[in-house]
Parts: sequence; structure tokens; C-alpha cells
Amino acid sequence: MHKLRNVAITFFLLLTLCVALTCGLRCYAQTAVASDQKNNMEMAKKFRAQGANLQKKGQLAGAIDKYELSQKYYPDATLAVHIKTLRNTLAKQYQEAAKKLREQGALLQQQGRIEAAIEKYVLAQKYYPDAKLAEHISGLQKAYSKPKFELEGTPEGFKEELASIERLKKDPSKANIVALAELRYQYALTLTQIAAKKNNEDAYKLAFQYAQSATELSPDNADYWSLLGQLYDTIGDDAIAEIMAEDALQRAVAINPNDVRKRLILGQFFFRHENYTNALNQFEKALKVDPKFLSSPLIAAMCSSYILSAGPARGLNFFREILPAQANPDSIRLAIAILLHEQKNSVQAREELTKILNRKEASSENREYALMLLEDWKNDGVKP
Repeated sequence: MHKLRNVAITFFLLLTLCVALTCGLRCYAQTAVASDQKNNMEMAKKFRAQGANLQKKGQLAGAIDKYELSQKYYPDATLAVHIKTLRNTLAKQYQEAAKKLREQGALLQQQGRIEAAIEKYVLAQKYYPDAKLAEHISGLQKAYSKPKFELEGTPEGFKEELASIERLKKDPSKANIVALAELRYQYALTLTQIAAKKNNEDAYKLAFQYAQSATELSPDNADYWSLLGQLYDTIGDDAIAEIMAEDALQRAVAINPNDVRKRLILGQFFFRHENYTNALNQFEKALKVDPKFLSSPLIAAMCSSYILSAGPARGLNFFREILPAQANPDSIRLAIAILLHEQKNSVQAREELTKILNRKEASSENREYALMLLEDWKNDGVKP
């Protein structure tokens, strides 16, 4: 009995000790958790303060990083919303920065500073990636890379250029600058002819570079800008190249508004790109300066443009205005007949064609075309 009581006492003591240890451990754990939680809150507060400081300085990307670190230590729903708002703001800022860099790149490209333009475009891509701009960068890098082209049929190694550069180094006068610009323009012309004849991409690249250099050296020469615009239009294959081509061709016309050839080239550019109203504006201005530049292909382009955009009435007024000044009026009469027919005025249309057939000096080509139109219109229900 005495032994049994001793065992009971011992068991009770051990149980009491276990309870005491458990309570102690629980208190310790709670204290440790509270301590960790306090430390986490302090760290979160610290990073949040750093984020707020960066945000005040306008450094949103750094602020977002700090706020996200704060969230890892102590999540906060209000801060999460704030981070999302900052991300949206930062995205808009990046988009605006990319736009400005892209505009700067376009300006540098207009000035012929291609390498600097590419740098701006690449930086714009880092802020706000754009597939079309990436394609344009690739095209510029390809066009501006050193061409692997033997200058067959051109001045041997372009030695004249080296001599011109040496003269410019010794005497950087305006006369020597203009001389080098003209030399590079002539090389660009030669290379363009070779490229067109042989369909040689590398020749086009080199022609493009020489034309750009010519405009940079002598920016007041209409011929240089006109050639550069035509090369942009030939080797470019995206919207930016089209804009650059138009800008160069417009510059050529602005330098010499009375240069009929430059206006016709600009008009043909607009026509190819289906900007028929602007094409007509240039064609009409050019022909009012000198109607002798009127040709059958030009009349056909104008006639199509009137029908597709401005309307036959404008075309009839213009062609009738310049008709008396033409030594060979047959092509214009063909255009007038087509526009009259487009207006459903078949009687006057046939009269214009008959005038061509009755004129002894009319070419066989114009006669055949007039007869063909009469036959076509007859099949359409128009009695010739």
C-alpha cells in the first residue's frame, strides 16, 4: 500500500512537470511568433518607406520593387492596389518615352544619321516593344550594313571621292563640301541605274547611303532629296519608309516649287500608294507650269485618279483648260471621252473619239484606242 502511494505521488509530480513544460514551450513559441511578426512588420514598414521616398522622386520602377518587398514581409491589400496603380502609370510613362524616342529616331533618320536613329529606335523598343518598329530597325540595319558589292561599271573604286575628301580635310570650305555632295549624288545615280538594271540589292544599299550623305552635306539641293525619296520608296517595305520617302520628295518640291519633274515624281509616288487626291494636286500643278510634260501614261494615271477620288467633273475641267495649249490633243481627247462616258454622257464621249478619228495627224495608237473604246461602249449598249 505504501509502495502504491509512492508511485502515485511520483506520477503526479511527473504530470505536473510535463504540464509546466508544455505551458512554458507554448509561451515561448507565442513570444517567438510575436517577435517574428514584429520584425516582419518593421521590415515591411522600412521597405514601404523606401518605396514612398523613391515614388516622390519619380522613380516608379524602384518604388514598385520596394513595395513588393514590403508585401513579402507583411501583405497589405491597400498596398497591393497601390502597386497595381503604379504599374499602370509606369506603363504609360514607358509608352510616352518610347514615342519620344521613336520621334527622335525618325528625325535623325531624316537627317541621314542612320546609326544614331537606330540607337533611338532600339531604346524605344526597350521601353515599349513594337513589332513594326522592330521590322523597321531590321530593315535599316540591313540597308545600312556594308554592302558586298563589286562596283562593276562604276568609277574604279570611286577614287575621285577619296581625293575630294582629302581636299575637304585641307580646306573645309562650302565649295569643297558642295563638290563632295555632288560627287556622292552622281555615284548614287550610277548605282541606282546599276541596281535597277541588275536588280542588285547591294547596289541599292550603297546608292541609298550615297544619296543620304549628299542630302546631309548639301541639304538645299532638290535633286538629292528627290533621289533619296525614290530610293526610300524602292527599297523600303514598311509604313515608316513610306513616310520617309514622302518627306524627302516633299522637301525636293519645297526647295524648287517650279521644278515640274520633281512634282511629277511626287505625284507618281502618291499615285502608287493610292493617295489619288494628292497625286492629282501634284500632277495638275506640274502641268499648269509646263503642259509639254503631259504624256499618255500620265493622262491614264490622272484619268484613273479622277474616277477613283475627285470625280470626273474635276478632270473634265482641267483637261479642257489645258487642251488648247497642246500640239497633239488626241491623248487628252481620249481622257475627256473616258470621263464623259463615266458621267453617262455617251453622246459627247463619242464626239471626242470621232474628232480623234477624223484628225489626219492622229497617231495609229490613238486611233486604235479610240476605235476600241467605241466598240466596247457599243457592247455596253452605247450606240457609236
